[in-house]
Amino acid sequence: MSTQVALGIKQRDNMKKIMFICSGNTCRSPLAEGLFKKYLKENNITDIEVSSAGVGAFPGDAVSINSILVASNRGVDISEHRARNINPEHLLTTDLFFCMSDSHKAVLSRYCDENKIVVLNVPDPYGRPIEAYEECAKQLESQFPKILDRIQNALILREMTESDITEIADLEKECFSEPWSENSLRDELTNETARFYVLRDNENLLGYIGANNICNEVYITNVAVNSKYRGNGYGKTLVNHLIKQCETEKAFFITLEVRKSNENAIKLYEKCGFKFIGERKNFYSKPTEDALIYTYYIEE
Repeated sequence: MSTQVALGIKQRDNMKKIMFICSGNTCRSPLAEGLFKKYLKENNITDIEVSSAGVGAFPGDAVSINSILVASNRGVDISEHRARNINPEHLLTTDLFFCMSDSHKAVLSRYCDENKIVVLNVPDPYGRPIEAYEECAKQLESQFPKILDRIQNALILREMTESDITEIADLEKECFSEPWSENSLRDELTNETARFYVLRDNENLLGYIGANNICNEVYITNVAVNSKYRGNGYGKTLVNHLIKQCETEKAFFITLEVRKSNENAIKLYEKCGFKFIGERKNFYSKPTEDALIYTYYIEE
């Protein structure tokens, strides 16, 4: 686990992290970033962190002069912004992406859950007169109330941190006959092979998934969804998020064991593309039961 490390233990504040995405990160997305920061300040909202990036940017490029002028007319200075490309860390730590077009979403959806991606449908003003940039700003500003509502009501899928441990341990007790302890979960915070992710709303732990990536072979150890929230596709969201992360890391495969009688879990894994490859006799205890082995093979 690679981000939010402090004193060897993963920490996270309560900030929600959003990112505006366009192509070159020199016109629409830096304009959106600057104007939305102003919108948040005017509404005294301090728990949202805003940034921007491109899917095909030339890192270091300056912002379009017309974007600078349109922002300046609204009291916002974006002249110091420099273009950057989206990277794996952004994909892992950003809660919501606001894309300017469907083509940007198509790129992002290869690497992260589509539930984290919102399309704004704002045309590219690049190479056009300043009036096109003015219209771009107006289209962005008109969507800010809906963007804010989406952020404040969004589900958050992120890495497990110290603040999640007690709730996850309680969820383990609810779901499993041999639950992991708080200490066992806490050990994973400093385990470089660990890939543990939680799904939350503003207040509640909805579920989590845990795995270990050992030499690009990934072994799922835990998948659990709070019984109050089952039937909403959260298990599939967690599994698919892990798959996307492992694809980004160029892992070879993801494998797991599941109780032979756990039909719901088996259906979930099969829907996510896992294939049955074998059994382990008497693998589980309390009660004793065979395990089925399912594996997802990651294609080059």
